[in-house]
Amino acid sequence: MSTIQEQIATTGTPQTGEEGIDIRKIIGLLRYHWKWFAISVAACLTIAFLYLRYTTPVYKINATILVKDEKKGTDLGNADILQGLGGIGMKSNVDNEMEIFKSRTLMERTVREMELNVSYWTKGRVKLSEAFARMPFRFNYLPLNDDSIHGLVEYKFDLAKNGTFTLLGDAKQKEINGKLGDTLNLSTGRVVVEDTYYPITEAQDYTIKVGNYNSALAKYSQLLTVATPSKLTSTMNISINETVPEKGEAIVNKLIEVYLKANLDDRNRIADSTMSFIDERLALVGQELTGIEKNIQDFKQSNDITDITAQSKELLSNTSDYMKQLTDQQVQLSVIESLEKYLQDQGNSSRVVPASLIVQDRTFTSLIDRYNSLQLERSRMLMSTTEENPMVQTIDQQLSTLRGDIRSSLSSVKRGVLAGINQLQKYTGNLDSRIRQLPRQERISIDFSRQQAIKQELFLYLLKKREETAITKSSTIANARIIDAAQAQSVPISPKKSLIALSALLLGILIPSAAIYIKDLMNNKVGSKEDITNRTQLPVIGEISHSSGNEQVVVKSGSKSQIAEQFRALRTNLQFMLTGDQKTILLTSSMSGEGKSFVAVNLACSLGLSGKKVVLLELDLRKPKISKALGLSNSKGFSTLMTNQSQLSEVIVNSGVMDNLFVIPSGPVPPNPAELFLMPELAEFFAVLRQNFDYIVIDTAPVGLVTDAQLLSAHSDVNIFLTRQGYTFKRQLEIPKELQASQKMKRICIVLNDVHAGGGYGYGYGYGYGYGYGYGGYGADSGYFDDSKQKKPNKKG
Repeated sequence: MSTIQEQIATTGTPQTGEEGIDIRKIIGLLRYHWKWFAISVAACLTIAFLYLRYTTPVYKINATILVKDEKKGTDLGNADILQGLGGIGMKSNVDNEMEIFKSRTLMERTVREMELNVSYWTKGRVKLSEAFARMPFRFNYLPLNDDSIHGLVEYKFDLAKNGTFTLLGDAKQKEINGKLGDTLNLSTGRVVVEDTYYPITEAQDYTIKVGNYNSALAKYSQLLTVATPSKLTSTMNISINETVPEKGEAIVNKLIEVYLKANLDDRNRIADSTMSFIDERLALVGQELTGIEKNIQDFKQSNDITDITAQSKELLSNTSDYMKQLTDQQVQLSVIESLEKYLQDQGNSSRVVPASLIVQDRTFTSLIDRYNSLQLERSRMLMSTTEENPMVQTIDQQLSTLRGDIRSSLSSVKRGVLAGINQLQKYTGNLDSRIRQLPRQERISIDFSRQQAIKQELFLYLLKKREETAITKSSTIANARIIDAAQAQSVPISPKKSLIALSALLLGILIPSAAIYIKDLMNNKVGSKEDITNRTQLPVIGEISHSSGNEQVVVKSGSKSQIAEQFRALRTNLQFMLTGDQKTILLTSSMSGEGKSFVAVNLACSLGLSGKKVVLLELDLRKPKISKALGLSNSKGFSTLMTNQSQLSEVIVNSGVMDNLFVIPSGPVPPNPAELFLMPELAEFFAVLRQNFDYIVIDTAPVGLVTDAQLLSAHSDVNIFLTRQGYTFKRQLEIPKELQASQKMKRICIVLNDVHAGGGYGYGYGYGYGYGYGYGGYGADSGYFDDSKQKKPNKKG
């Protein structure tokens, strides 16, 4: 009751409606639409189950390798010992190795060696599944027509238990029959159907998909991830996502194998270059030594010389030390001249320089080591970049400068060697003059022996260096080792079952929630009391629930139903609004079908139950319904009274519901209803009623259609504007606001009718009926106040 008084007292106060989230409304929505929520959640969970059942899971395959990084420190077993034996050392960097691992070159080698552009699929009950392990056959292309393949080429391969097959889908031949081991000429290339010797337990149909190398390379390069767990460590984590775990493990292991082999080949380039140079020199020196020995043989045979005289032995013994030194210097000179030719050849500009042959000059050796290191670094960078890269161009400039420095240093070394040779030749000059005094044959023999000794020393020196280089090469190991081989995770990374199930559950709740929310946003009908208070300042004095029964009078003596209690609450609120001798209540609405007559009848009954004498006026002269609903005669009534065809005592009849409730029927429908309300006798009529009754309840026509209610409001004390949940348009709330503002009707209050339990609105019941005033065809078929049997108003209404 205090709420109604506050609303009336604050009629001029704007209603913002900003009261936060209405928990009761949300709970009401959930309860009312629980079936839709249940169906939506069940449907989403079913879809999620089917998605998880038939979506191919993706597994993550991980491997870990340890990279030797001198900046961070790494233990590679006996690497330091091997390096001490003459192994070739190279600095490594984890970040550089990561880029090499992700390079196109390594992945391309892996794709080509494993032929990852060819995949094999078996048919299940619903979808195709890729097969990899224990395949009874493999396609081996010799070679693949890579340029002619665009997209995927699919072959149907029907394998029988005896090893014979039928291949379908080739562009050249419709059907090819053969057996394992045959060679086929297909549109994608010449291929050998290799027998892997895995047993064929039963006939199986395969689908073979063949793509080009570039597509497979792009696919697996995108799936590959190389990362380091920390900048403080020198380990690399290699991972790849693959639907077939065995295939993913094989790819990662193969990629590591290719990387280690490439790394080892890279580190052996200096040794290979040195051995190649030595082999060339050995072949040349060997030919020269063979020629000298042949000359000695011919000389001795032609001169019948079998021994050297004692004098020559003594002379040779005295000159042996000088000859040995001279031979060493000549060997060094030969090596220097060979290196000069090597450096002058532009074809060797990108190759390393064999450095182990020059050991006397430390400056020259350090230049060679620096040059070779830059060459190797340049080669490693070109694996992941191009020659236009500024860093590569910087290295090229450094290499060019170093080549000039090496030539200058080599010239300096050569001058020193030549000076040593000249000095030794002076010492041997005296001995040569003494040798010339020997017999001619003996002198010639000594010359041959000296040439033979020089070539033998050079040959043995080269053989020694070749063995040293071979030992160095054999002791070279890769700068990385495997810590953990490739291993697939036991749980797939996609799809995530818990996440999919939770998403399906949330989506199942969200879909009906969004639909309800959108429906509420698009709803232009009054749905709750808040819709009214948010759009008008007029007080809402009651809410009447929906009743599913056919009873027209729901308020009776002893009735304790919810709707009866709501009418009693409405009666109480009206009693607070009616002060002094005020007793006239007028009911109207915006249009037909809003339950105005139903509320008028039951409100009158509620007032009558309080012991008051009540009269109900059926002043809806165009479509009267009350008298028919109560079973009363309508031959005489208000229309006959106003036209002096009846007396007041003749038109006031008992309602038949209770003794103190009376009804004045409308009477026959007049041709001019509005004129009757303008007659001067109307004031006298209401004055008499006020003297004889405690309450006067007027049921009149909708104010949104005709002016009857406005004319009658001059004789009423309170005007009730009736709205119906889900039926009255929100814009029609402007009607009572305008009437109140223009003073055409005063003391207007609102009642919300037909409030349904749940439905997001709360509770309620309601009735209504139709009109046919020519304003849009509001016709009623039957049912008095039962709106379920009425036609809905068209757009004009």
